[in-house]
Amino acid sequence: MQIPAYRYFLAVAETGSIRRAAELMHLSPSAISRQVQLLEHAFRSPLFERNQTGMVLTEEGRIVATQMRNSLRDMELARARIDELHGLVRGNVGLASIEGVMTGWLLPAISRFRASHPGITFDARVAGSEQVLRLVHDGTVDLGIALAPDEHDPDLEIVHRFVTRYVVAVAPDHALARRRRVDLKTLLAQPLALLDANFETRRWLNQAATRRQLPLTAVLNLDHIESIKRAVRGGELATVLPDYAVTTDAAAGELVMIELEGASAARTATVLCCRRGRVQTRAARAVIDLLAGCGPA
Repeated sequence: MQIPAYRYFLAVAETGSIRRAAELMHLSPSAISRQVQLLEHAFRSPLFERNQTGMVLTEEGRIVATQMRNSLRDMELARARIDELHGLVRGNVGLASIEGVMTGWLLPAISRFRASHPGITFDARVAGSEQVLRLVHDGTVDLGIALAPDEHDPDLEIVHRFVTRYVVAVAPDHALARRRRVDLKTLLAQPLALLDANFETRRWLNQAATRRQLPLTAVLNLDHIESIKRAVRGGELATVLPDYAVTTDAAAGELVMIELEGASAARTATVLCCRRGRVQTRAARAVIDLLAGCGPA
């Protein structure tokens, strides 16, 4: 069985679709489908359940996927160690991050890293915190950046913990723009554009409103931070985001960042993490050290 077949199978497992896997791998859907059929024949078991929502791994498929990820990981480690023996500065780092961190911190950090290490490549994914942690757990990525995870998870190694504040963001001409602080009751009386319930930020805000017995409604619910900020720049709407997602916009004068009164209640943690016991390549170790040392702006 060849390594490319592993990659095709895992692409279907991760996307839940032969068509999307084919697009990702730049192949025809029939070629991907044929590889899946050959694997199912080789293992004498159905590896996917095919339903209206897509391709879902069977129990047998999950076993195969775990072993394939481990095999690919072992090959990558072998290649990296050979590179290190030869003094080569090359390698690949897989990472997953929540959106605000990716745009506001990771991409600039990657750019700085590659200026000194042009042979290093990156496979980067943007996802919600729960999905980031799943990718770290199953070994799909070397490291992850997530918001407010369960830090008692025995399989999760917290490399560095960054204090993060939830802040209000409005346009410069918004009614709240001249305030340095705003209380939750005043904020919730404004028209709001908010991240949806899949985001830790929204879950925190929902809990804060419930504790104070305040009604919370949003004019606009979105699953994309950049779209939220674009909507807020229009002037009418306010939002709540982690501080690092707003810092650059505030410095450019495009948004105003306002503290939520009761700052201790508006604090959380953004963590740099990896799977406990994972053997990291030299490239991954260097990137982890860089990120742990600089942190979100």
